[in-house]
Amino acid sequence: MHEDRIPKVFISYSWSSDWLVVPLAERLVSHGVDVILDKWDLKEGQDKYTFMEQCVNDPDVTKVLIICDKKYADKANSRTGGVGDETVIISGEVYGHMKQEKFIPVIAEWDEEGNPYVPAYIKSRIHINLSDEEKYEEEYEKLLRNIFEKPLYSKPMLGTRPDWVDEENKDFFALIDLVRQIKGSQSEKKQQSCVTKFVEEYVEILKTYNGQGSRDGAQTYECFVEMKVIRDIFLDFVSALAETELNFADVICDFFERIYNTLTTAKGFNPNAMQACESDYEIYKIHIWESFICVIAYLRHTHNYKAIYELLTHTYFLTSSCLDNVVKPANYCRFRFYSRLVEEQYKPTTPNKDKYTLLGHTLCTEREKKPVYTCEAIAEADLFLYQVTKAYQLAEDEHQYREPLWFPTCYVYVKTWPNEWTKMKSRKYCENMFDLFGVKSIEELKGKLKDCISDCEMKYPRSFDSAPAILSCVKLEEIGSMN
Repeated sequence: MHEDRIPKVFISYSWSSDWLVVPLAERLVSHGVDVILDKWDLKEGQDKYTFMEQCVNDPDVTKVLIICDKKYADKANSRTGGVGDETVIISGEVYGHMKQEKFIPVIAEWDEEGNPYVPAYIKSRIHINLSDEEKYEEEYEKLLRNIFEKPLYSKPMLGTRPDWVDEENKDFFALIDLVRQIKGSQSEKKQQSCVTKFVEEYVEILKTYNGQGSRDGAQTYECFVEMKVIRDIFLDFVSALAETELNFADVICDFFERIYNTLTTAKGFNPNAMQACESDYEIYKIHIWESFICVIAYLRHTHNYKAIYELLTHTYFLTSSCLDNVVKPANYCRFRFYSRLVEEQYKPTTPNKDKYTLLGHTLCTEREKKPVYTCEAIAEADLFLYQVTKAYQLAEDEHQYREPLWFPTCYVYVKTWPNEWTKMKSRKYCENMFDLFGVKSIEELKGKLKDCISDCEMKYPRSFDSAPAILSCVKLEEIGSMN
């Protein structure tokens, strides 16, 4: 039905249903339905049979409501009286045409056994029940939605074919099923079991992307593109995990520690390995870098700043090289990665050779998973990870073993700065930031942010602008200055 088209409805009934029909017709008219009713539209001198036949056969009449009570059903089945005449006309249309949804039985009365009185020719039709006062409003809404062709439950639009369907050698069904189980489980024990199994299965499937021998830049990039499928499954896991009773940050910290130590070292694949090349494992470092950014994008989307604080101040025990199985303390900046294979070997041969980075460009233009992981959300999360680094003083923390600051690869794709910082002018909003920076007052917050100033070295060699810092977005004295 066109949005601007007024639906036209004819009501077929017996006089015994007057108590229901007239109020129903009046209400339908008040809701924008053009109702044809013999009491209103059949004039003296008109032929009653012709009137009914025209109403039923009129292509402009979009629905015919058949008000069913005992008297109507008896007359319809015996083909007597005006109801009998209407039955001859309507049943001919019902049996003779394919578009049978035009005719809607409306139940006004039930027999002693709880069965509706319905004429035999429409007995199998799904009906509207307006005989029960308690259910009247619900059933009336169903009727009105039917008339306007706006059902409460609509078939969703046809989506796109999942990428994993075409994966010949990868079986993602176990992972997908575990995500479903995590979502459906009400038991914390069951949730923990499914999470553990998911991580184990995820690591094993990631291992299948290793291939044989060293990759070149083109192969590494192609594998990165291919791995969007499994990255998306991980993101479904992230949202499912957030709905459980488990500690989100603890699970995610353990997850990144596990995949880093397993997949970026030769011994994670072969405990007896004696030689390896760092470039063999670049694809996994890229995957970890992207996945970590996406987790932060999710937590910013859900405003879970406490979990962000826990992830970013956590001490990760990570290996230092591809042949090392000894772990040492590190902070989240270790997960930031620059791929020489892709950026220096492969990018110059591509149409995107003039982009600052090929991986950053791809991440911010071709890796969306809406509605949460938009290009803008991913770019902002990457910038966010740089902006908070100095507030946590990770680079100066002896216990963290100095890591370079997180360089925000995607900052050139940010259209608007993260709104957390400009909103800190509000004292009320600052309370949201207490969890993010582990403080309890605005003065403590200012103390954490005093070093978050612009660094002219935090930019690409060919870029005029450096990555903005928190105090590029709000002045220190402005923090908490408004209600």
